[in-house]
Amino acid sequence: MLRGSKLTLLLGTLITSTAPYFLPLALPGFIMIAASRKAFSPNLKDSIYTPSFQRLTAWFLLVLALLEGITGFGAGPQTSTLISDLTLGLLNRGNSLQFHILLIGPLTFFFILHSASGLGSMLLRRGVKNTLIYEFVIPTIMITLYAIAIYMYVLLL
Repeated sequence: MLRGSKLTLLLGTLITSTAPYFLPLALPGFIMIAASRKAFSPNLKDSIYTPSFQRLTAWFLLVLALLEGITGFGAGPQTSTLISDLTLGLLNRGNSLQFHILLIGPLTFFFILHSASGLGSMLLRRGVKNTLIYEFVIPTIMITLYAIAIYMYVLLL
């Protein structure tokens, strides 16, 4: 299911997500995201614009959103004891807050990737054939939005 370009795209994401903790990894991560050019081709059945890829990113988003919600409740002053008891002490208030902040990077990326995939899919269904849009404009917007999100994420830390 995950072939070369998609795997490079996701691996670049994981590397870039660690950039707030180790800044030199930001550049290789963004290069890996940009190098996964085949993933953005509208003519391949292995591109990010397929419904199967949208479903995959939706499942990732669902899991990340649930984890973000649980850790958010675990970091709260009134609900932290409930979450700590439910997780048998694994998610105490401190751990919950750390995981909550750590999940922001991947959640942001999968949201942007899912949105870009949906936008490209919608344009394909409407008959837009210009490959420049799919191979340059959408990835550039996606990488720019992700870079802004990572920058804001660094300010949070």
